[in-house]
Amino acid sequence: VKLLERILQDFQLGSHLCLIGNQGVGKNKLIDRLLFLLNYPREYIQLHRDTTVQTLTVQFKVDNGKVVIEDSPLVKAVKFGYVLVIDEIDKAPTNVTCILKSLVETGEMWLSDGRKIVSSTTEVDENDKNIIKTHQGFRIVVLANRPGFPFLGNDFFASMGHLFACSAIDNPEADSEIKLLKQYGPNVDEKLIKK
Repeated sequence: VKLLERILQDFQLGSHLCLIGNQGVGKNKLIDRLLFLLNYPREYIQLHRDTTVQTLTVQFKVDNGKVVIEDSPLVKAVKFGYVLVIDEIDKAPTNVTCILKSLVETGEMWLSDGRKIVSSTTEVDENDKNIIKTHQGFRIVVLANRPGFPFLGNDFFASMGHLFACSAIDNPEADSEIKLLKQYGPNVDEKLIKK
């Protein structure tokens, strides 16, 4: 709850958020819970070493036997003012994080299909289908493993950390973990839970 309160303060200030911590500490659960409590819609993408700028901006789906191109979660979040949760940002290639850095810093980004995202304050021709104006409610939350062994991802925090309100997420204290486990297995012997 203390972590949620701290993250909420940054969220209410309009900051993009970054949650950094080891695998399994609950970064996804924390942000999902916060957005649920705020009744704030979200889009989700998980990055990996094979992520490209194209997969970040458009997605392909099969509809009635035909391949159809539709907006990616990133573009939908920008258009409709959702929170875009980007998981495993530290696994993404540098060219992908550079594109995201541009979006966070300037509010602008070129899409692989020729369209351009511009900030909410930019004057645009409303009839121009190639321009996507960022909704004022749009926010990015990135989830990253801490740099170094054993995760061996990119040091995302060193290159882009200054653009986000960052929170370090650590394992809960032993008493908290025991309480959590008891909720999942109320009939499990406490000695086994402690073990």
